[in-house]
Amino acid sequence: MKSVALVTYSGRPELSLSDQTLLNPLKQRGIQSTPTIWNDTTVNWQQFNAVVLRSCWDYYRHAQLFRQWLTQLQDAGVPLYNSPKTVLWNMEKTYLRDLAQHGVKTIPTIWAKTSIDLHEIMETKGWDRVVIKPAMGASAYGVHLVETSQVHEKLAVFETMLQAGLVMIQPVIEEIQNGELSLIFFQNEFHYAIRKTPGTGTIFVNSAYGGSYTKTEVNEKTVKVAQSILSIAQKLTGQDTFLYARVDGILVDTEFVLMELELIEPGLFMDIVSSTVSERFAQAIDTAITKGDKSSYD
Repeated sequence: MKSVALVTYSGRPELSLSDQTLLNPLKQRGIQSTPTIWNDTTVNWQQFNAVVLRSCWDYYRHAQLFRQWLTQLQDAGVPLYNSPKTVLWNMEKTYLRDLAQHGVKTIPTIWAKTSIDLHEIMETKGWDRVVIKPAMGASAYGVHLVETSQVHEKLAVFETMLQAGLVMIQPVIEEIQNGELSLIFFQNEFHYAIRKTPGTGTIFVNSAYGGSYTKTEVNEKTVKVAQSILSIAQKLTGQDTFLYARVDGILVDTEFVLMELELIEPGLFMDIVSSTVSERFAQAIDTAITKGDKSSYD
């Protein structure tokens, strides 16, 4: 029997509700799946035909250890999905800068390494509201909304963030109120989309802030833009096929603007979509195992 590790973290040892929907479809394909905590030192990763990153949602809090773990898997020749090189590139949001340099439309961003005049930036750029956030994080971790009238009272927070690492400054794009689109791909093929709507009185789509998620339809133009983003990411990472990918963005004047490209541990919302979605992902995992694709280690 083939075996796969579905990688999670200690806060969700049983996997997310979405990822739990994978267990039965994998079993039906003759694949034994094991929820496995990424930093459990007792695990023999070489016993698995594939290691698939799923609910390892604390990696950014232990970035150095996570990088070491990725290197250990790579050195041992363990098939990891997505590839170590892809994951390392995607860990820090500077990947957005890489994509923008290759023509991808992204949210305008100021990258701050040292203390700068936040008020002057907002005034010069004409940004009435901005978000400041660490270049490495997930969900709404470390994200702060700053309005012009609040700059001085937020300076201490901003300075503390700078001491911890690179900080992003981005304008609030008002179209976020219409919802953020998440386009989900398995093996580079588009399968479905989710609309994530902010909670009342907030710009955050995270469920912890009252955000809601629903399956939605997207037009062919939007799908093609997302596919082109993946194609550029493939060239930058050297990975021919992403086992899974989530392309997040918003529509501004009908144009898709990238907010995040999630190639590490994106929530896939399989628990709120039809069961066929989990079957498709299970099939993609089965195909990857069968091909024994280790191109990421070449």
